[in-house]
Amino acid sequence: MKTFKQAFQVLKDAEKFHRQMADLYEELLEKAADNRTRLLLQHMLEHERRMARNLANYNGVAQHKVMQTWLQYTHEESASDFIRSLDLGDPPTIKEINNMGREVDRYFSDLYEAVYGAIESAEVKEVFEDLKQIQDKERITLSMATNSLWDM
Repeated sequence: MKTFKQAFQVLKDAEKFHRQMADLYEELLEKAADNRTRLLLQHMLEHERRMARNLANYNGVAQHKVMQTWLQYTHEESASDFIRSLDLGDPPTIKEINNMGREVDRYFSDLYEAVYGAIESAEVKEVFEDLKQIQDKERITLSMATNSLWDM
């Protein structure tokens, strides 16, 4: 199903998704027993909070006219739908948590790429290209943190 939204709403939805993922990681962190899992969840929690803040800042500084641009895209999923689609144990293993983090990053990278491809406005394209680059850098940071946890 194709959805029509204004650019600012896509960013608001993405911010909400990041906040919901942060809530999930915080919940899992409270239940985690082993130290490596706790470290990974703490890193992922901070990552999601940072990404939510980045998106809130984009909404605050992006030109109002640019953010009113209507977009058509098919990439829409709630955080709870996303989580249900993952195969997680109770409690999830460190490997499942790591995979979840990678899937979240992949989701956002795909979202920004899909929106970028559907945009004609150079100003709006720039916003979503910047977000994709930030997301890609965050994915690399998460990957490096995860690799260091495996070495522990």
